[in-house]
Amino acid sequence: MSTYKVLIAEDNTLLASVIAKILSDLNIENTTVYSGEDVLMAYDNNYYDMVLLHIMMPIFSRLLKSQQIRKPNSHIPIVALTSIPFDETEEELATSGINHYISKPAKAKELQTLLKEYFKTAA
Repeated sequence: MSTYKVLIAEDNTLLASVIAKILSDLNIENTTVYSGEDVLMAYDNNYYDMVLLHIMMPIFSRLLKSQQIRKPNSHIPIVALTSIPFDETEEELATSGINHYISKPAKAKELQTLLKEYFKTAA
């Protein structure tokens, strides 16, 4: 039904599974990667409408990942997933190309609301 695709970049397999289930329940296709290196490889080889990006993943820094994603597509929504308090990362997130912030563990309702906001017809 939906033609939206989301890249989930999360190194916690349980949380990644929960997020994937929420997306699937909204008929949003999704792919999960578990390392910073895989984020860029998946993004370079496929089209995604959004990236849900755990900003503390190994291999690449959070800024580098979002900046690399921004190179070919400056308009793609990038949503940061992190357990770091927002006030500690607000400035860094604002300058890195991150569009939105979700505190981990991601709450289903918060994620659903965000997805519905970006993908109006997905609801």
